[in-house]
Formats: sequence, C-alpha cells, structure tokens
Amino acid sequence: MTGLERHADADRHADAGRHLGRLTATNRVEAFSDGVMAIAITLLVLELKVPVGSAHDHLLADLVDRWPSYAAYVAAFLTIGIIWLNHHTLLTTIGRFDTRLHWLNLFLLFTVATLPFPTALLADYVGEGGFNASVATASYGLLATLMSLPWSFMLRHLADHPELLEPGYRTDDAQAEIRRGWLGVPIYAAATLISFLWPFVALALYVGIAVLYAVTSQGLPTRSDAGRDAGSEP
Repeated sequence: MTGLERHADADRHADAGRHLGRLTATNRVEAFSDGVMAIAITLLVLELKVPVGSAHDHLLADLVDRWPSYAAYVAAFLTIGIIWLNHHTLLTTIGRFDTRLHWLNLFLLFTVATLPFPTALLADYVGEGGFNASVATASYGLLATLMSLPWSFMLRHLADHPELLEPGYRTDDAQAEIRRGWLGVPIYAAATLISFLWPFVALALYVGIAVLYAVTSQGLPTRSDAGRDAGSEP
C-alpha cells in the first residue's frame, strides 16, 4: 500500500468515526450483559416444577406428562447459552461501542430477559392442546424471531463500521456471521405460523434450531486466526 493509499484509508476511517458519537469501552457492556443473561438463564429452571399430590406409584407418569416443560427448558437454555457464547466472542472483536451498538445490545438483552415468560407459557399450556397451546408456542416463536434481529443488526453495523473492530479483525468475518444469524429468522417465523396448526411440531422446531446453533456455533475467529488469515493473503 502506497503512502497516498494509507492516507486515503485513514481519511475514510476518520470520516466514518465522526458520525459514531461518543465511543465507550466494552468492559461495562460485557459485565452488564453477562449479568442479565445469567439471571435469565437461571429463571428458566423455575418452570421445572415438582408434581404435587402424585398418587402411589404414579410419580414417573406425572413426570413424563410434563415433558413439554422439559423440552421448552432445553430450547430456552440452549438459546440463551448460545447467545452468551457468541456475545462473549463478539465482544472480543469489538474495540469500542457507539450509540447504535449500545441500543442494539440493549434490545438483544430485552429479548433474552423476556424469554423465561414464553418458556413458562410453553411449560404450562402446550401439553393441554387446543388454542392455548398454539398461543403459547406462537408467543415463544415471536420472541425468538425478535431475538434474532438485533444480533444480525449488530453484525451489520460492525461490517459497515470496521473502525469499531479491534485490529486484526476483518469485515468479511462479520459478513459470514450475518448470513448465519439471519438463518434463524425465517425458521422461527415459520415455526410461529406452524404453531397455530401443530404446536408440538413448532416446539420440536424450536428445540431443533437451538441444537443446530449449538452444533454450528463458532463465532468470529480469534485475533490470532484473523491475523494468520490476513498474513496469508497476497
């Protein structure tokens, strides 16, 4: 890169930075986000209720009857856990937060903190069948769809403003995560619609999406990986 190109590149970064507003470090964001996610994931276990007044030798049957609550717990626990893992990885790539990133992160935390509520609805109503089961599964799918949006918008913002990234990370990595993040939006939306016809199928889709993200979750590369990739380019 010539000196003129370096100056032009620096000018582009400076112009982009003028519109970012006040920048803040990531440590407070990470601490606050970890606290919200820890509380939300702990609240989920409250829906694993002990059967009350089980008849003699019927405890096992009563536990089996509550299988929807276990499935809802697994789906919600994996969802929040994967978000926490990816959120931690993402913050290692971000050097500074601007105002838009703060608001997108807050919206993400809003959906995470609200997830125990539709999970409780699933646990209590999906086993009953009928319209109540559809409403319960649809409420979970609607919130899960909303949860997918701020994550993708955060990655999109980082791709548009690489000056917010730590040195050694590339916008190409954010672009790849954007494509992966948007995968959940149509699936959650489709499962929400399916819930009005087949609530149990929708519940199975929620668990399946969570398992899929758990298996494929890698996040953005570490700085050393990004540096090796950059060094291998001509």
